[in-house]
Amino acid sequence: MNTQQPLSQPAPAAYLALATFQDQLGRLQTLTSLPEHAALREPISQLTRLSQTIQHTIADGICTLDRAADCMQCLLDLLYHAEDMPLAANQLAGLLTPLHQQISLARTDIGQLL
Repeated sequence: MNTQQPLSQPAPAAYLALATFQDQLGRLQTLTSLPEHAALREPISQLTRLSQTIQHTIADGICTLDRAADCMQCLLDLLYHAEDMPLAANQLAGLLTPLHQQISLARTDIGQLL
């Protein structure tokens, strides 16, 4: 997951928290190379794997939400262009169901992190 914030925008608190966590984790990983901190290698390695899992889950959720938003925009464009044509409720439901499923999947995946 890319944690670099564009320079033109102030960094949100969540971004700062993640960047700080990654920075501190990197410092801890460096310390584990010293013999006196060898006992920390496995716990720090586990934290690194957990951090990567969290980042991948969030990134996947964002991608899913991006796709759903793009599909929603296409659907809205289609509906605007077809404003003179009646659309049965079951047809509209058929168009919205896959979007609902994508959003629900992303919400569930990200929600499991909390």
